[in-house]
Amino acid sequence: MVTDVLAEDLQPGDLLELSTEFGTQILRLTVVQRRTHGIKFTGLNREGIRYSSGMKYGQLARCVRA
Repeated sequence: MVTDVLAEDLQPGDLLELSTEFGTQILRLTVVQRRTHGIKFTGLNREGIRYSSGMKYGQLARCVRA
């Protein structure tokens, strides 16, 4: 099931649905950093490719929940 959560609620280990130039990816977050203006995160997709991106505080993130 996909649910929307606030960016500031993201935690390492969460599964994040992220739209990239290669299509939609499901990332297992490995690092979540809280910065002054938003959240920076890094995660791996199912193929082991690393993605890094960020979101502003208050934005909705799409998480996959079991």
